[in-house]
Amino acid sequence: MSIPLHFVRRILPVAFVLALPPMSFSQAVPRPLAMPSPVQDKNFYLLSTLQKDADVRSALAADQEIAAITAERERSVARSLASCKQSVDCTLKSLLWTDEEIHTVSLALARLYREDKSVRILVDKNLRPSGAYVLYQKKSGDDLLANAWEECARGLNDVISVYGEGAAPRYPLIDSFSFDVNSSDYQQRINSLVGGISAGRSTLFFEPSLSAALQLLAMNHRDEAGRLEPMEAGVNAAAVKAISATQWNKFTYTVIVVPGAGPGDRDTPLSPSGRKRTQLAAEAYHAGEAPFILVSGGYVHPSQTRFSEALEMKKALLQDYNVPGSAILVDPHARHTTTNMRNAVREMFRYGVPMNKPALVISDAAQIGYIAAQSLADRCLKELGYVPYRIVNRPSDTSLVFLPLIESLEQDPMEPLDP
Repeated sequence: MSIPLHFVRRILPVAFVLALPPMSFSQAVPRPLAMPSPVQDKNFYLLSTLQKDADVRSALAADQEIAAITAERERSVARSLASCKQSVDCTLKSLLWTDEEIHTVSLALARLYREDKSVRILVDKNLRPSGAYVLYQKKSGDDLLANAWEECARGLNDVISVYGEGAAPRYPLIDSFSFDVNSSDYQQRINSLVGGISAGRSTLFFEPSLSAALQLLAMNHRDEAGRLEPMEAGVNAAAVKAISATQWNKFTYTVIVVPGAGPGDRDTPLSPSGRKRTQLAAEAYHAGEAPFILVSGGYVHPSQTRFSEALEMKKALLQDYNVPGSAILVDPHARHTTTNMRNAVREMFRYGVPMNKPALVISDAAQIGYIAAQSLADRCLKELGYVPYRIVNRPSDTSLVFLPLIESLEQDPMEPLDP
């Protein structure tokens, strides 16, 4: 189903970001952006662009209203170090953004968009065509910038709360943080982290919080979002090269998407369910249904496992089912059925797979029934803010035909392990 771009979500919203000309996405030729810091770039693309643009940095530093906010927050961080020696929550509080602060910065950024040419260029020639904030495509430039900032600010708060203060994430069994928040050792770690931020020089208003969020993710070994990037230069290189020479009109479907199924223990690389899904996909591939198989599944079950579902399915396709590497695309980041579908669409767009031609999902009957049900669409709306696919038909108990939807490009820093 198609969801209006103005759909109001429970949370503010990941997308892989692409360098596209300022035209409709359907007309554009996708080209992956360089992501030197993939965890940051996938979660906080706006903040990455603000840091990299020298003219915009100067405009932000010169703005009196934003400079005042920056100075006050720096003083707050220094005060917390002096007075919060025994409390993690107290120490980190100065790095969280209040609703009032977020709103004040939103107004200032919107004003700068109207007043400063460099800010307008950044929004209109970078943010808008990137796809990272596609749900705001129909908004004016100042509103798009303000909404992108609000997403990032709430994402920063969420990372600091979950991976600094130990708050529960949406899925605590697989996404929780790694320390005893009440231990003296952890308090010392936090004091050291915040002390380093306070001693460093931050010229942009968001940089102390951004530094804290990224360091907390690293401290918790939560780099899942950046693993294997850039994939088009590594794990997906052969398939990406083959895509450009594919004659799509010879195939019924563009790709065969295979959602992963994690094993229940740390020593099993591929679960029996995952292997069965892989076998079914290989049979469809050899029958000529589609030129590519897209295996999707991250480092999920059990928590902090060393195995990626997608990588293990690719190994099985190569070793056991005679599928060539040039026909296999890997998404090693998805953590749920919702993001299996979303990330598959992102890779299709990212690598130039036709978006107006149907794709096929293959899995066991239970999961196909779940994907076909309204309950998954409702879950997508609740967790992502949109449905990333439109179902066309269900040819069998183990397959489903769908069309990819461009809303899938929207970044979601509220899920920092797969934004």
